[in-house]
Amino acid sequence: MRGKAEQACGPIAGVAKLGGSSMSVERSPAASLAPPVPSAAAAPLAFSAAPGSTDDAPVTFYVVRHGQTLFNVMGKVQGWCDTPLTPEGVASAEALGRGLAEVEFVAAFSSDSGRAVQTASTLLEARAQARGEGLHARLSAMSDPRLREWCYGDLEGEPGELLHAVLDAGFGASLSFEEHNRRLPEVADVIADADSSGRAERFDAIEARLGGFLRNTGRDALERGGGNVLVVTHSFVVRTLVYLIDPARVNDPVKIPNTSVTRIGYDGERFVLGEIGSTAWRA
Repeated sequence: MRGKAEQACGPIAGVAKLGGSSMSVERSPAASLAPPVPSAAAAPLAFSAAPGSTDDAPVTFYVVRHGQTLFNVMGKVQGWCDTPLTPEGVASAEALGRGLAEVEFVAAFSSDSGRAVQTASTLLEARAQARGEGLHARLSAMSDPRLREWCYGDLEGEPGELLHAVLDAGFGASLSFEEHNRRLPEVADVIADADSSGRAERFDAIEARLGGFLRNTGRDALERGGGNVLVVTHSFVVRTLVYLIDPARVNDPVKIPNTSVTRIGYDGERFVLGEIGSTAWRA
């Protein structure tokens, strides 16, 4: 099993720009196949359950799931494993870029996985064109390994049915998608328990790296006067952030659509969750 998964999951480290695009995503020097190093600030995220108040926050994260990929269409497990965007994925990223043309961003980040890098580059290029910006004024995104999807270990590149079988065995029953969402920490630990590669992450490690990213980036934005921050990442990253900030809304919606926007406000101490998985931003 491991051989096939590793063949499907090429390296995601290094410094690279997408060829032919003037809108680049700069890779972090820390990017590698080693586990992302979490921030020392690994305490649980403080949250407010009041929805829809992100517009009042001094910092607002626009968290985007990447565009549709080949493995999304094929129904294969894709965490640190990577495949490129489909034509539909590219088109929806362009549509989102046009839809975000009127939003001013003070910074932009993406996961260092290729599909997130491609989404961010495509989105920002379309946004710049819609705004009529020259090269000197265009926004670039820095990639950060803390924004990677969950790592599924031996299951990377395998059919989704195999992941469901592992979860059924670990829980001792076949649970609904909604129940898996409500028990997200257990889901991560069941996968880690079944993994023989040693790569699959436990929930506390995932929480530490995501919480560290949000706090560090949010504080940096506050020091510069606040504003909107674009983040391009993955479906289970979005789901995890929802679970950590407002667990009562973890199934709102049940699945996070490709190129959807989830907004999170930050005031320097607490996070507040706005809309989740919204596709209304595409133009």
